Amino acid sequence: MNAVVHYAHLLAPEALRRLAAVRSSRFSGPTEIGLASRFGFTVPATPRRDLDLEEALAHVAGRWSADLCGMLNVLSRAELAYLAGRLGVPTQGRSAELRARLWEHGAQLESGGLELSSALQPRPIILGGHLVVQAAPRGMYPPAAAWPRAMPPVAAPMIPEDEPETLDDLLAAADRAIGVKLGRRGADKGAWGSRAARLLGAVERGIGEPDWRGDVEIKTVPVAQEPSGLWRIVEDPAIAMLAEGTVLAKLQRTLWLARADLEAGEATIVSWYLLDWDPEIARLARRYLHTRPKGPAGTTQRGVYLHKSFFADAGLLATLNGPPSLHLRPGS
Repeated sequence: MNAVVHYAHLLAPEALRRLAAVRSSRFSGPTEIGLASRFGFTVPATPRRDLDLEEALAHVAGRWSADLCGMLNVLSRAELAYLAGRLGVPTQGRSAELRARLWEHGAQLESGGLELSSALQPRPIILGGHLVVQAAPRGMYPPAAAWPRAMPPVAAPMIPEDEPETLDDLLAAADRAIGVKLGRRGADKGAWGSRAARLLGAVERGIGEPDWRGDVEIKTVPVAQEPSGLWRIVEDPAIAMLAEGTVLAKLQRTLWLARADLEAGEATIVSWYLLDWDPEIARLARRYLHTRPKGPAGTTQRGVYLHKSFFADAGLLATLNGPPSLHLRPGS
C-alpha cells in the first residue's frame, strides 16, 4: 500500500486541496507524473485550490507518492493531528513528533509490517522540525567516538610548513584542523574559508583551479547543532563566481570542512568530508546548483551556490549524525 495515497484519502477535503496547490520548489525534484498514473489518476496541468477531490488526489499522488517525508513536512500541525486521529496514531505533541509517528505508521503500511533495511526504506531524522532523509556517506571522513559528533575540544593550530605532498598528508592536516578556532570573520564572508585552507597548507594560486595542487577544492560549509545534538546545514555555501566559469572544476574533488559558529563571533572546524565527482554527484549538482547576487548591496555580480539539501543527499550530514542504519527511529 502506498502511504501517501492512503493518507491523502483520509485528509479533510480542504486540507487535500491545499496540499495539491502547494507549489514545488526548484530544489524539490521533478513531479512524478508516472507514479500518479500507477494509481489511476490523471494529473491536471496546474495546481489550483478549486480542484475537485479526484483532481486534488492526482496532484498529491503525482508529486509525493515516492516522498512521504515531503508530504508530511508541508502539512500543518492541525492537519497532522487530524490525520493521526483518523489512523489511530497518538495526536499529542509538536508537529515534528506527529510527523515522526505518521512516517513510522506509513513505513509499516508500505512494508507490510516487515523491518526493511535502510537501503530499501531510508529512515529520516528530524532537523528544524522536519523529516530529513540522510543518504549514506560516499567518501572519506574521520571516525567519531559517538554519533552524532560532539563539538570538538579547542585545538592549537598546526599549519604545515610546506604544502602537503599527498592526499593522505592533506587529510592528516584536516584532522589536525578539527577544533582549531578560525578567529573573527569580519566583513569578508570568505575569510573563514581562506583561513581554513591555510590551516591545511593549501597554496593560494589565484588562477581558478582547485586549491590543493589543482586536484582538491577546499570548501567550508556552515553547520549547527539542534537541541537533540543532531547537526544541520545552516545555509547554502558559495562555490564560485558565475563569471569564473570554474564551478564544475571546483566540485570534481572537494574537501568539505564542516564549520560551526562559537561564541564571540568565532568559528571552528567540526569535521571533514572528501567527496569525489561521480554520476550521482553530477545529478545532484544539476539539481542543487543555483545562482544569486554575491557581493555588496546593489551588486551586479552573481555567485553559484549549492542548496543545503545537497549535503543530505550527498552523504555529508550522515558523517556528522551517523550512518542512516543507526537511526532506527526518526529523530532517535
